[in-house]
Amino acid sequence: MDIRIVDPCLNPQWNKLILDNFDPDIFHSAEWCQVLKSAYKFKPAYFLATENEQPAALIPLIKIKSLITGSRGVSLPFSDYSKFLGNDCGDLKLLIEQIKAYGRREDWKYVEFRTPDFIEEAEPSAIFFTHDLDLTKSSSALWSGLKDSCRRNIKKATREGLKVKFEKNWPSLEQFYRLQVLTRKRHGLPPQPLKFFKSIYENIISRDLGLVVSAYYQNKPIAASVYFHFNQKALFKYGASDPKFHHLRPNNLIMWEAIDWHRENGCSTFNLGRTDPGDEGLLNYKRLWGFKETELKYHLFCFKINGYIHSASKGFNPTMTRLAKFVPSFLLEVIGRIAYKHIG
Repeated sequence: MDIRIVDPCLNPQWNKLILDNFDPDIFHSAEWCQVLKSAYKFKPAYFLATENEQPAALIPLIKIKSLITGSRGVSLPFSDYSKFLGNDCGDLKLLIEQIKAYGRREDWKYVEFRTPDFIEEAEPSAIFFTHDLDLTKSSSALWSGLKDSCRRNIKKATREGLKVKFEKNWPSLEQFYRLQVLTRKRHGLPPQPLKFFKSIYENIISRDLGLVVSAYYQNKPIAASVYFHFNQKALFKYGASDPKFHHLRPNNLIMWEAIDWHRENGCSTFNLGRTDPGDEGLLNYKRLWGFKETELKYHLFCFKINGYIHSASKGFNPTMTRLAKFVPSFLLEVIGRIAYKHIG
């Protein structure tokens, strides 16, 4: 067994390699790796095991160095999940041991794994929910799988005259970003920096691996969502809206149209990303659509204690989020530009 540490962005055949040998999603792609490199200057360290020069197992990893939050490895930052690829548990365990040895040499604080199917016996550091839908069903079958309230909301949006556009241009993503700033402020959080979304446009959307779906009311954009697709797998990545128009139910119409669009364009599954169990509003919204709900567990190995830990402080603390709701939007954008590269 040969183990190499590789940077997918330096291999023009990377996507072919993973598609020919594994069952990857967008987060394994070279394009997503390039988003993380371009936006935050993160360093990729993808651990690839080969047997007789044939890929056998893969664990994607990003190195984060921060004077504020310390050095660590994350598989992968700003990714809802990062599945281990490979069918042999022995190969994957060998890669995990190699990652731990690498982390010790690099003096990491910890390494975080975000794979849904973790292969070591360990308590998770965090538990989320994720939701999957089978898109091989007909449109009518998917419609009948919706909760009654969801169907009513979609019909209401249609009656109110909302129009949905599917777009793959930079102005549509800029438009989404303006709504994202409003949404994040409402939740007491800074938005990801604009250059992050610029990188998403350049590496994902412009390469036909994603799109922006927007709802318009009287020619005014009132809600938008960003979707990715790769290897016939669709993903809802980001959503934003103007709260003044929530009564028109634009998000329900966007989601339904996006589900049907991805079904018609050859996707076989549709994922809603991760949801924090404490976010009851978002969780209830995602339970309207007939998706299969499963737990998504993260695992964090701490080098100081040489073992997995149950939890770690991550992101913004509650006091900061309460105060952020009163901070001007332009200051939140500045905070986002500074903070996110240290969070991962």
